[in-house]
Amino acid sequence: MPFVIKTLQKSHLEPLRLCDLHDIIALCKIAFDYLSNGPQEQIYEAIAKKYNITPIEVQQAVEALISILIEATKCNADIDSVKAPLMQLEGFKDEVTDILAQFVTSKKKFIEGSIKSANIRAYRLVNLEWRLEVRLASRALMKQSQVFVTMKLYLHTEPKNENRDLLDDSPNRREEIHEDEKRNRKDLLIQTDVNSLVHMIQSLEEALMESRSRRIRNIVAAIH
Repeated sequence: MPFVIKTLQKSHLEPLRLCDLHDIIALCKIAFDYLSNGPQEQIYEAIAKKYNITPIEVQQAVEALISILIEATKCNADIDSVKAPLMQLEGFKDEVTDILAQFVTSKKKFIEGSIKSANIRAYRLVNLEWRLEVRLASRALMKQSQVFVTMKLYLHTEPKNENRDLLDDSPNRREEIHEDEKRNRKDLLIQTDVNSLVHMIQSLEEALMESRSRRIRNIVAAIH
């Protein structure tokens, strides 16, 4: 599939037309650093102030560079294939397109390695404890009988084998499991009222239905 720059990416790259070459290089470095450390809002504000644009526009430009880098990697585009759509952007000097093309092609190996070794360690809910609490009227709280739900969520970054303690009952094995639990688990204590809990349940059910859609399945397939 040939590498192309999408319309939204083009619009987000427009602020780069205002930047000098030094700041173009700086934004490319910021975009690469974004993959590991996330957005750097202070730098966005400094660049935005310099060119009289908003920090949001700077962040969108950085995110567009990241998107182009990932798309070019997935398409296995060489430098000429990357440079061709960049040269079609209006108002961009040849020096700017050269810098952007070099940025994309020079970081392809890193993105390829990241995609191949990607292991998304999202927290999974492995257990839940809950209780109902009723708060009576007081001097500070005039309304009576407010009902709250207190929940303790046990989260884990890896699928948990519920029977692994039974498979190996040796003391050393139990110690290894304990260390593994400490590294990968996270416990959260939250409290909410009934109306908010109902809203959260509805939002989760909508997200579950959305996860079954073709669009989400395509995204998951592209990641894996």
